[in-house]
Amino acid sequence: MNKKNLLFVFADQWRRSSLGIYRDDPVITPNMDEFAQSGVICTDAVSSCPLCSPARASLMTGLYPLHTGVFTNCKNASDIRLRDDDLCIGQALSDNGYDTGYIGKWHLDEPEQNHDPSPTSGASAWDAYTPPGIRRHGFGFWHAYNACDKHLSPHYWENSPEMITSDKWSPIHETDVAIEYIEGRDGKRPFALFVSWNPPHSPYDTAPEEYKKLYRDSSYIRGNVDMSRLQETMHHTFEPFPLTENGIIKLGQDYFAAISGLDDQFGRLIDCLKKKGIYDDTIVVLTADHGDMLGSHTLIGKHVWYEESIGIPFVIGGGGLEHGYCGTVFGSQDVPSTILSLLDIEIPSCWEGHSISDDILNHRTTDGSCSFIAACPGRDIFIEDFRKHGLDIMSYGWRAVRDQRYTYVISVGYRIVPEVEFFLYDNVSDPLQLAPLVGEAAENSPEGKRLGAMLMDWLYAQNDSFVNNLRS
Repeated sequence: MNKKNLLFVFADQWRRSSLGIYRDDPVITPNMDEFAQSGVICTDAVSSCPLCSPARASLMTGLYPLHTGVFTNCKNASDIRLRDDDLCIGQALSDNGYDTGYIGKWHLDEPEQNHDPSPTSGASAWDAYTPPGIRRHGFGFWHAYNACDKHLSPHYWENSPEMITSDKWSPIHETDVAIEYIEGRDGKRPFALFVSWNPPHSPYDTAPEEYKKLYRDSSYIRGNVDMSRLQETMHHTFEPFPLTENGIIKLGQDYFAAISGLDDQFGRLIDCLKKKGIYDDTIVVLTADHGDMLGSHTLIGKHVWYEESIGIPFVIGGGGLEHGYCGTVFGSQDVPSTILSLLDIEIPSCWEGHSISDDILNHRTTDGSCSFIAACPGRDIFIEDFRKHGLDIMSYGWRAVRDQRYTYVISVGYRIVPEVEFFLYDNVSDPLQLAPLVGEAAENSPEGKRLGAMLMDWLYAQNDSFVNNLRS
């Protein structure tokens, strides 16, 4: 029996509500919708740490964020990166006979400028040339960069420090490279190709004009954007980002335009598989690392527990899969195990995630399913402050559990003296999360007690020092 190929496509900062088939945000995605109507739509996928590097680390390693060592972004003045000895999905696929490839944003390596102010590669700020070897974690073909948000003038590296530049919008260029890779296959070995698009990640206004035109007359503002508090809006939860009503509208227009642009590129990839006659031999995954608030709850960006931040699209098709729905709740760490299981590959014992492949194949929802979510300080100012006081950085932030109906959150914040807060959201009766139970009402409610006990058991199992800030 021939092994199935894998095409894994994921975008950065793309929230679940901004995919047409969910019929929530007014986004236009005909190619993705058509794909979804022939594949399996997973309605409750969540990001296990809604921040770029931590989410990607879980996605690659099958571990929860606190166990990957990547508790915040891989950035300047930080030695955070994927550990060399972590077994990643690229290695598992390569070890099982797959030709592997990675195209686009990586954001799991340490910036080169941490050690060399003028690296040969020309990498600056958070960026890095990741050379062939262990830091690529099993990916053979490589056309990627670490972290850079110049969507209209992207650059990449392959097998030398010589920078490769393009004057195309980055998703178009990356899709060009992906199609060239797929068309060049001889079929002797199966392939596993990961395509990592940076948009709709900020800067938001870089989509080609043809997609911006689609939303020029849109005046959409999500129902949980508080128009009376726009001047309090915070970017990535920390930086002041005052906006007007027109500013919020344009933010959505630009964000949706980028997604419609991605839709065209996704359509090109599917067409390529079909023209080559390998669509039914290729499992295709369409998803994201985390979402974006876009002004909801006076926030822009991610790193918070609201559905706009943690809820991600997840559609899987091709490979002979039949159309259906799966409502099982699962997180980033469960994706690698699920993929390997669908490809009939043994799951590494060191991975913490669980496969939901049976639920996907049988269009089933596992009752009582849930995923645990963790977020630690993600901003340099907070990390430096904790280190200055000799405190454990990973003791702070918030932890949550999300099941099929509720989100239960414990937050200690980002102050040296923690302030413990509790929140319980009913995502069925209150889908915009406007009326949570707070404090003792959340903690002592029947659902709060049930979910709180589950969360505490997980924290102790994770050996999470966060619990130290919960003791009186």
